[in-house]
Amino acid sequence: MVLIYQYFSVCYDLKMRLGIHVSTSGGIDKAVDRAVEIGCNTFQIFVSNPRGWKPTLLKENEVQLFREKYQDSKMSGAVSHSIYLINLASPREELRDLSIESLQSSLLNTQTLGLDGLVTHLGSHQGDGIDVGLARVCASLEQILTEDITNVSLVLENTAGAGNLVGRNFDELGKIFKRVKSKNLGICLDTAHAFEYGYSLQTEPGLDNLVKEIDKMVGLEKLRVIHLNDSMTDLASNRDRHEEFGEGYIGKEAMIRIINHPGLKHLPFIMETPRLKTGELGKEFVDKIRSYVQ
Repeated sequence: MVLIYQYFSVCYDLKMRLGIHVSTSGGIDKAVDRAVEIGCNTFQIFVSNPRGWKPTLLKENEVQLFREKYQDSKMSGAVSHSIYLINLASPREELRDLSIESLQSSLLNTQTLGLDGLVTHLGSHQGDGIDVGLARVCASLEQILTEDITNVSLVLENTAGAGNLVGRNFDELGKIFKRVKSKNLGICLDTAHAFEYGYSLQTEPGLDNLVKEIDKMVGLEKLRVIHLNDSMTDLASNRDRHEEFGEGYIGKEAMIRIINHPGLKHLPFIMETPRLKTGELGKEFVDKIRSYVQ
């Protein structure tokens, strides 16, 4: 682990990359403007309507304007997020096929825009058991990760552990990586989801143990982005509720440890919390979080 941390320290500019999930309302390029306005140096967007299956066809002029603004902003590590309907573990073949098609389309849009990756949840096995769910997910991923996807990663996000969801912990995610061999597959650590599943991130040993587990089960080099969310619900609640940085059950002291952990601090941190997404909180809040970097 020490060698890995030293490698990251040498190979990465450790200026914190901090952003939020920003709206594309009014044109996809407006997302870059909004991120810059509140002091972000990375961000996350949807590249299609998150509540529908219909793919978004990007126009050439939209793509060009977005890429120009993104390049001029000097930001890096920006990602997109899949639609909410994705379920690669479903017993319904029709739903798995729709999910595969949606992720393929979104990956191509993500690549076209010059973003680093597409973050997605994996879905629910609907009571058929985790082994069956993992098998369905792996078969689906092998269809998605084709030769057309070259410069962008499909990034699998951990869940809060409710119901029959796949990807509750890094043992489950690690089993996927053992079966699906692709350089374009990565993981996203959502801090709220990890805490809500049962990882005790509010303590220093708990955070260290999580980072060690990710390294053992998946490999820290596969960790592409962190969703930096505090939690509205307590440890092991299995309830997915995001809270602003330092205002939830994980707490300010622990959130500061997360952004300064030597195995994590080189990564892009994206916040998906309520008042940041609505604009109630802005640049002053983002700057305050950045001031905690040691």
